[in-house]
Amino acid sequence: MERARASGPAFDIVGLGTATVDLLALVPRLPGSDEVFEIETLEIEGGGPAASAMAAASRLGARCAMIGSTDRTIWGDQVVERLARQRVDVTYLLRRAEGIAPRSVILVEAASGKRSILYHRGLVASPTPEELPRELLRQARILHLDGFHHEAARSAAELVRASGALVSLDGGAGAAWPGIDTLLPLVDVLIVARAFALRVTGLEAEPRAAEALARHGARHVVITDGERGAWSLVDGVQRHHSAFRVPVVDTTGAGDAFHGGYLQALLDAHDPLVCLRRASAVAALACTRLGGRAGLPSADELEAFLRHAER
Repeated sequence: MERARASGPAFDIVGLGTATVDLLALVPRLPGSDEVFEIETLEIEGGGPAASAMAAASRLGARCAMIGSTDRTIWGDQVVERLARQRVDVTYLLRRAEGIAPRSVILVEAASGKRSILYHRGLVASPTPEELPRELLRQARILHLDGFHHEAARSAAELVRASGALVSLDGGAGAAWPGIDTLLPLVDVLIVARAFALRVTGLEAEPRAAEALARHGARHVVITDGERGAWSLVDGVQRHHSAFRVPVVDTTGAGDAFHGGYLQALLDAHDPLVCLRRASAVAALACTRLGGRAGLPSADELEAFLRHAER
């Protein structure tokens, strides 16, 4: 049984960012040039950092909505449908008549979980600051950003901060994106991959990198590094949690699952180390299925996993 949703503001977490479609193939090995062979499984799943974080938090009981843009083709239909399946409100996901939605082809090696990712950024116009649902943002407890739609993200972050709510940012792990320096001072919860932390700070050691990132103003700074676990710096206190050992099928979306799990734990006012533990467990469970959302746990499934892990 999934946890009943509490009364209060219309939404706990509002995501603003990209929502994509992933075409996933489980393959016996990653192909070389001109190779042809049979695949084991082919699946379609929703993706995108902010969108999948909302799916993860929603599965755990948070009331989530997604702000973004997609197209009016069958790809956009898949984006909307797969968020709605996870009970993420898609009222504020704009359907553009022009452009195409972002999409990816992901090849996952069955034996190792290693991936090759082929992606198209899409050509759908970003939401503008004028198109933001301002009343929705004023009522949210957390705004979660993923670095896309920068002008709208900055405007939304300023509005949310003015209302006294929290702003969360997924810094990602790829190349630095324009505008990051102007957005970081508006962020309360900064969760990034180690590659991001190293690129921005130049520091190899996670505790030192977290301290450098915290100087931008975030109260919660978390650095993740896959099998090595996650480090956090909250109110000046450093913590680390090791990654859970699970049978890994696919690591696609594990970081997004971590974000959703961490934010849900914050909503429930857990201790920072418990937030790390719960987020790590959500990310681990996401890796046990193909795609970024199939393995996302419900609240009951997360509790059962944690009880088993304590034995």
